[in-house]
Amino acid sequence: MPRRIDADARVAEIAQASLRVLERDGLAGLSVRGVAEEAGIATASLRRAFPTQHALREHCFNLIEDRVTARIQALDLSGRELVEALLAQLLPLDRERRLELVAQLQLGVLALTDPRLRPSARHLDDAVDRGCSYAVAILVEAGRLDPGRDPEYEAQRLRALLDGLALHLMWSAIPEDTDPRQQPDQVPATLRRHLDELERPV
Repeated sequence: MPRRIDADARVAEIAQASLRVLERDGLAGLSVRGVAEEAGIATASLRRAFPTQHALREHCFNLIEDRVTARIQALDLSGRELVEALLAQLLPLDRERRLELVAQLQLGVLALTDPRLRPSARHLDDAVDRGCSYAVAILVEAGRLDPGRDPEYEAQRLRALLDGLALHLMWSAIPEDTDPRQQPDQVPATLRRHLDELERPV
């Protein structure tokens, strides 16, 4: 059992290092040598955990989904508060979430030309769609969505809003950026205003 635990810990360590490399160096840095150096392990150890670069890339997609899912499942809230907190987990509002988004975007671009990676990219993208649908379903159950609104359409619209906010937030880490609309602490207010509008008739 300890050997299995050690192996799982090594896989997690390598995957975390991979996300950091993707954020800092992009796809060019996601090599066996680059990730091994970041994780502080020998390249042979990395190859035992991930025999191919493709396996490592796939695992990065899975890790991002697992991390976000774990944060959402840990939310001890309900109704509108749960919706706001859930959606916040899908935006780069702190170092951890920004790292995940950068890695997802880097790998997503690669998936456009790598058919083997495309299923993993789509699976993660579908997970975000499910998160938006779940958020709208919570609003419906809590009576916080106007009955005249189409839940499926509102979930799609919510996803579009999140994608736009996420891309704008990617620039908020640049020191010279002074646009207050792109600052992390302003995004929850943007989401709240949108959610407020969902309670009103179209």
